[in-house]
Amino acid sequence: MSLSVIVTDRDGWRKEYPLTKNIIHVGSAANNEIVLDNAHGAGVAPRHVQVIATPQGARIVNIGNSAISIGATARNTAPPMAVIDVPCGEIIRIGDYTLTFRMESGNGTGAGLLLSGGSNGASALVGGQVIGLRASFPKTQLWPDKPLEGSVLVRNLGDRSGAQFKLEVEGLDPDCYEIGPGPVLFPGAEKPVTLRLFHSKRPTPPAGECRLQIRAVAPTAYPDASTTITQVIYIMPYYRYRLHLEGKG
Repeated sequence: MSLSVIVTDRDGWRKEYPLTKNIIHVGSAANNEIVLDNAHGAGVAPRHVQVIATPQGARIVNIGNSAISIGATARNTAPPMAVIDVPCGEIIRIGDYTLTFRMESGNGTGAGLLLSGGSNGASALVGGQVIGLRASFPKTQLWPDKPLEGSVLVRNLGDRSGAQFKLEVEGLDPDCYEIGPGPVLFPGAEKPVTLRLFHSKRPTPPAGECRLQIRAVAPTAYPDASTTITQVIYIMPYYRYRLHLEGKG
């Protein structure tokens, strides 16, 4: 197993850094192993966090002068000098930057789940024993009059030939998405499936962060297997105006 961190800046630029040392430092200064340049995102101290690799993910030590956010919805914070264990698939926010930790097995199958950040979104390959799944979107903002199109990569990690896969989406009403047919795959094969999202132009779901659950099954080939990933999108506000004219006289 090897640990890596994917860094996303405020404009959606992303880069993956393999963690080749047991302890690394992250900050805006040039002498860090991972440099978060203030030109591409504010709120980063010269040396902000210390990352210690663990079997389950990473231990984060906040050595900066401001808090860092934990989780896609920033549900927790770690103040200066706090120590927190971050499992694979979890994200932290340092200023305008998002960091996602993922674990990679020796055969290249990702054991962590990447939740999208910034303006681009993609998930690491998540695999059960027989089904691999990965979502990829060029952007994660869903506008009222502009469908958002991405893809879901399905991989047959098992030994059944001609396995028929099915994909299910939760988190949006059925009229708000279109997904292509599930592929038929031989062992080791993979195929992307198009997923197109549409703005509801209704009060629900509300504007803001929306988590989609994408689930893959192969009921005939692998009756007891399923793999689920989470893709975060951001639903943009929809404004409806009414014009009222009044005459004089």
